[in-house]
Amino acid sequence: MKFYDEEKTVKIRKALENEVLKWPGVTRKEMMGCLCYFRGRRFFAFLVTGAIVLTKLSEEDRTRLSGHVSTKPFEMSGRTSRTWVRVELGNPRDLRPILAYVKKSYEAALAK
Repeated sequence: MKFYDEEKTVKIRKALENEVLKWPGVTRKEMMGCLCYFRGRRFFAFLVTGAIVLTKLSEEDRTRLSGHVSTKPFEMSGRTSRTWVRVELGNPRDLRPILAYVKKSYEAALAK
């Protein structure tokens, strides 16, 4: 995978999956050079090396999240997504403060 390096991100992946794979309907799949997490047919998050990208947050939730942790819009192949937010993760403990937002993205994946 191009954007995801398992060797560098394995501990973060395991911590994330320990939580999200317990949620109903969650599966994972390699896609677009990343490790993506789906609820049904819609993906709600994906891992890139050293970060997680949340794809289904409302503008309000993206703003609120950026008040808790450093975020930036996701960029890929010279394009910037206005709605996908990237959160840097240095270690598995960095997931704890954002899990509520991961859950919000998961919940929004069903609603749309």
